[in-house]
Amino acid sequence: MIDATAKLIEMVGSGRKLDASIISAYTDVVAQYGTAEDAWELYWLFVEDPDHYVRGLLLGPIMRCGDGALAQDMYERYVRNQTSQEHIPDGVLHVLGYLGYVEAAADLVAWLNGPYGAASVDACLGLVHLPCESFRERLATELEKAVNQNLFNEFLPLLSFKCTTEDMVPRLVHWGERHASVDCNAGIIAGIALFGEKQKDTIRSILWNPLWEAHGTATGSCVWSYIAMQHVGLTFRELIQDIKSYDVFKAGVQALEYRLDVLYEMLELKLSYRARPIRFARCNEESFAQIYSDLFSWSTEHKDDSMIGWMNEHLGYEHRLLEQYDEIRKRIEIKMVHEIELEHVQTGVNRVEI
Repeated sequence: MIDATAKLIEMVGSGRKLDASIISAYTDVVAQYGTAEDAWELYWLFVEDPDHYVRGLLLGPIMRCGDGALAQDMYERYVRNQTSQEHIPDGVLHVLGYLGYVEAAADLVAWLNGPYGAASVDACLGLVHLPCESFRERLATELEKAVNQNLFNEFLPLLSFKCTTEDMVPRLVHWGERHASVDCNAGIIAGIALFGEKQKDTIRSILWNPLWEAHGTATGSCVWSYIAMQHVGLTFRELIQDIKSYDVFKAGVQALEYRLDVLYEMLELKLSYRARPIRFARCNEESFAQIYSDLFSWSTEHKDDSMIGWMNEHLGYEHRLLEQYDEIRKRIEIKMVHEIELEHVQTGVNRVEI
């Protein structure tokens, strides 16, 4: 058991008020470095009060580090013979799928469009990880019912790649642009990405298209846009190049501002987002040093052609976005130092040779 797990056990058992941000910081570490032993220790904490919001945060490392035996216990405890979704703790169905517990697949399919929204979302997220060949027709039927609706089970489109072919992508794009509420389009964005790297240009187009509001923080679309961006292999370098090569005079300042807002939110997530709701989703491997260089370095000492300099030239020296990008520059600098320190520790270098 790692130290972060021991600290979580101590905090949860102390009886003191739990701070969700502090708990999340520790669960992020356990999720990255823990083992099945850590998952089991946290699982017993979760079982004590599975409906408590803060204890629900323990499910992150539980599903990242858990094993089949844990999944079986969770299924028997919370799902088998359950007659109502309402009594299943939030997140459990997602965890069962994430851990590859195939025996739960039929239950997840049965609850895809149930009356209790959270369980339906969890069912979709869980099924993404499970073989669905025997349920293909059922899933396709449920998806077809939702297509071109304004409001629907937001994450049902995640399962498109399970029950349709790539021919479905243009229909998903049309659905997202013309019909779906921006409150419900996160699953469409991520669902398109799950068809693979061939959808890179599609995701790129979605990010830059204001009709999608793909960077929305209030709706949560930003998180799934970030996951989609990573999975199709769209890099920050490419987004930065798109902006710098943008014809401001032709498209207008408002369109440029939108792109800069999108890039800013994606950078925010690169800095802070640690969850992995889809186990097999690819991760962005660009270093903070590389991103810093692409964004803020000058190509020569004679002209500021960094993003800041480019924004000054096209937006003026007092534009609101300049302050935001200056702040994010400082945060990337901190991450860059941490990244170098972590590399030093991981390579086992204990001294600097002179």
